[in-house]
Order: sequence, then structure tokens, then C-alpha cells
Amino acid sequence: MRSTPPLPASPGARRALAELLRHHRGRLALGSVLDLAEAFGYYGIFALLSVVVLEEVHIGHAQVPFFFIVGNVGALVGGLAMSLVFDRLGRHRTVAVSYTLAAAGVGLLAWATASGSALWVTLAFVAANGFATAAWTTAYPTFTELFPTHLRGAGVGFSVAVGRVGAIVGTLLLPDLATRIGATASYLLVVACWLAGVAAIGVFALRGGVEAATRPLESLTATPT
Repeated sequence: MRSTPPLPASPGARRALAELLRHHRGRLALGSVLDLAEAFGYYGIFALLSVVVLEEVHIGHAQVPFFFIVGNVGALVGGLAMSLVFDRLGRHRTVAVSYTLAAAGVGLLAWATASGSALWVTLAFVAANGFATAAWTTAYPTFTELFPTHLRGAGVGFSVAVGRVGAIVGTLLLPDLATRIGATASYLLVVACWLAGVAAIGVFALRGGVEAATRPLESLTATPT
């Protein structure tokens, strides 16, 4: 009976990061860009809701809780839908499609806001939240499983740390930017961030980046990328 070879011991954080930069730069870059894009894009939607959407459409305070409850139905559907097709479509295709839909959802929300209709804004928020949730639920497992087991903690930690920059900018700075550069430019900035994730997974795939769907984790570390 064949025994499973022992896994390498976990190196220190600095050594782990150095090894990732030497042998797995593409995977580290992909994880960082995907997390940065989804964090800024997701939190950016909610930032624009507070300073642009709800202000322009005049949804009353009494309706705001219902508005967010309905919006989270979209998030539930988006997350479940991606979990059903994640292995079937493959990581590269699922991430590309979900990030593209997330960008389209922001555009839909911008159009609905311009219409002035509370109903259209609510429906657009359901779609935007659903697509955004689908995107970030595909991002995390996609880049997490690409890192070798003994480097996974460092790789995921670095990627998420970069992503927190997007969360901070999307939450704290985007509302201020929206008042300075206007709603249209703010929407385009969020759309561009989602599309950066599409570009990242596209470049990774074109450069021969590993497709992890239905493959055991041990087989993913054979070829540095």
C-alpha cells in the first residue's frame, strides 16, 4: 500500500512570501487582483447606494430595511447559482462570467437610478447584489486552491490583505469621490474594478494558468505559475 508523502513543513511568513514570489508569482498576482477587485466592487455598490442611489430615488427610511432584505435575496440566489456551476463550467470561465455580470449589474443600477423609479432601483439592486455575491464566492476558492498546501496560509493572507485595500477605498473614499467627481464617474470606477478581475483571470488562463476544477489539490502545484 503506497503511503502519502509527507507535506513540507510550513515556513515562516517571510520565507513563505519569498517562495511564492519566486515560484508562484502568477497565482499570487491573480489572488491579489481578484480580491482587490471584488472588495472594491462589492463595497463600492453599497457606498454608492448611500450617497447616490437612495438620495436620488428618495426611498423612504421606512422602506430601507425592506430594500436591503430584498437585495439580499439576490445575494442568496447569486451565491447558490455559482456553487451549482462552479465545477461544471470551470474556475476560469466562472470567474470571468461572474465578474463580467457584476460589472453589468453596476451599470444596470446606474441606469435604474437615472430613471428615478424606486421599483427599477430595487430590482437593479437585487441583480447587482446577486452578481457581486456570485463573483466574490467564486474568487475565494479559485485562488485559495492554487497555492501549495504549505504556502496556502501566506498566499491567501497576502491576497486578502491586498483586497482589504479595496474594501477600505470602496467603503471610505468612494462616497467622498462620488461627491467630487460625480455619480457617473463613480459608477464607471466600480465597473472598471470588476473588469480588472476579468482581465486578471483572462491573462492567467492565456498564460497557461492551471484550471483547478475537479482536480485534486496535490496535482495543482506541479507547475509553478
